[in-house]
Amino acid sequence: MRTIRSVLLAAVPLLILAVTLVWFVYRPWALNWGSTDDEITRAMPGDSLLGDPTFSATRAVTINSRPEHVWPWVVQIGYRRAGFYSYDRLDNDGIPSAERVIPEYQDLQVGDSVPLSKHSYVRVAALEPNRSMLLVFETTGDWAEATWAWGIYPDGARQTRLVTRLRVQPPTVRARMMLDLFEIVMMRKCMLGIKRRAETLAHARGSESAMGR
Repeated sequence: MRTIRSVLLAAVPLLILAVTLVWFVYRPWALNWGSTDDEITRAMPGDSLLGDPTFSATRAVTINSRPEHVWPWVVQIGYRRAGFYSYDRLDNDGIPSAERVIPEYQDLQVGDSVPLSKHSYVRVAALEPNRSMLLVFETTGDWAEATWAWGIYPDGARQTRLVTRLRVQPPTVRARMMLDLFEIVMMRKCMLGIKRRAETLAHARGSESAMGR
């Protein structure tokens, strides 16, 4: 009994430390990875659809290419479409995310549905080519109330800021914990995947232009 009590007494401070680090260090980093204060406070499409979500994350990355090189990768995301440029075994049935722009997925329209998995979809609620896209979740359960906004903002002549904002009203504590702890892992990989592909596309098109002169 004394041994068990000693272990428990030793574990409590460690647990408190872990919770403190997650809540005050990891979570703020995860919710606002890469974003500036202005990007966090700037209005984005869909902000008014959920009044006070318990999960609101704004992430951003600088891409060394123009918006027209970024947009094709954003507009074609989706399960068994171009994938999510993340961990394909987890979110795309192991099918590798696209490494090319797929023409048949470039004409997305407001009202279209985009699959997230075998049984869940999002609806395109707003769309402005080369600038923004708003996806509204139509599923039930953990993602019953959520919006996913994408913003593409020019940053000088040759750079773009890709900003995404996910706002969720998770219905369960488990769903909230999954979002707080693990969602950033997939989202960060996705955004870095778009960055790499867009920069590769910009380089390829730049080389084609130079050869054509």
